[in-house]
Amino acid sequence: MKKPKVAIIISTYNQEKLLEKCLASIKNKTDYKNYKIYVVDDSGKGEIGKKIKRKFRKVEVVINKKNIGFSKSNNIGIKRAAKEYNPDYFLLLNDDTEMIEKNWLKNMVEVGEKDKKIGVLGCQIIYSNGELQNIGGYIREWKIDLELDKNKKEVFEVDHVMGAFIIIKKDTIKEVGVLDEIYSPYLLEDTDYCLRAKKRGWKIVSVPYVKIIHKKGKSIDSLEDRKRLEVRFRNDIIFSQKHLKEYNKFFRIFIYLPLVAMFRKKKDTDNLRFNRMCLRERPLRNLKLWFKAIFKGNKTY
Repeated sequence: MKKPKVAIIISTYNQEKLLEKCLASIKNKTDYKNYKIYVVDDSGKGEIGKKIKRKFRKVEVVINKKNIGFSKSNNIGIKRAAKEYNPDYFLLLNDDTEMIEKNWLKNMVEVGEKDKKIGVLGCQIIYSNGELQNIGGYIREWKIDLELDKNKKEVFEVDHVMGAFIIIKKDTIKEVGVLDEIYSPYLLEDTDYCLRAKKRGWKIVSVPYVKIIHKKGKSIDSLEDRKRLEVRFRNDIIFSQKHLKEYNKFFRIFIYLPLVAMFRKKKDTDNLRFNRMCLRERPLRNLKLWFKAIFKGNKTY
């Protein structure tokens, strides 16, 4: 039986060395052969794409004329791959990830093939030191919660998986569409997509026995804190308006987000508890950014 085709789409902004490590890890640590890689150079300069094409000749490269963000770049990759390769699965993969075990892609495809209603798949994403970063999560009232049980062994259903590694079936894209570009340049487009797919009856699953390393936020961390918060508030407000019920929507936008402006978690994997929070720098300025985001509406950055 012919193995399903997988298009691996990697949007890159400014992490050339990490991207090369990612591509090398795919090449050296993948025993599943029926895949094709598409790199979308979103730096706006094209130099990264040209270098990648010279070093990795089998990789297809798309060069954006300007920086357009995660969702738009991945959509370009999805449409290019669909036209040229017609894959059964689309893997959206961050440029700062690394594969660990050679059977990672084989295992993911096997899970997808077992159930026709599975539309989106994620895996266990860990930091370089081995600590759990993300294994999927749930929407609970006003909260976007993470599953924190790193000892899970079996495939389980979730509400959302992380966009650093998200596999979408071709049939799901045909029904649900591509990423919502309103979230450009980045943040919450992955959670939004999972919820859109789930509302259409597709299952969102996490495969915990597949692990990859993610050097989280290297591209985003290169942006100034003010810019990150502006995008965070704007996209969170858009997401809340789209997916949360009235009371939860109000609470997240007008109670939770102002607290985000003033406080942050000590660790990404910490629960939302006050004793695990610390004061942000320039909290009053951050509150102004939140207030501005409310009135800025859906205007993109």
